[in-house]
Amino acid sequence: MSLQDGELHPMRKVEAVVEAEDAKLVEDALRDAGLGGWTILRDVAGMGHGGFHQARTIFNDRTGLVMFVGVGPSEAVRQAARNIGRIFMHKPGVLFVSDVEVLRSDYFVAA
Repeated sequence: MSLQDGELHPMRKVEAVVEAEDAKLVEDALRDAGLGGWTILRDVAGMGHGGFHQARTIFNDRTGLVMFVGVGPSEAVRQAARNIGRIFMHKPGVLFVSDVEVLRSDYFVAA
């Protein structure tokens, strides 16, 4: 398939927002689920149950919130959601799972 033909492939997306100090736990959960990669957005801000959360990573990367975005096959994303759900039994955070379509689907398979 070439990029010019624009063929899209169905995948699932998992997004998790956690406290920065818990980032390693989420990385491990995604890796253990078999996702081939993800994006980390640091300095996330937003409104939640605890009020407004500001980005605060001026002095270190262990404070504030981070957001993980991972895309992969349905079963890998399902397992990632289970893994992250176990983290949320003891730590705060939110999780979103949605259907997406991607170009270059081979980029979203674990090596």
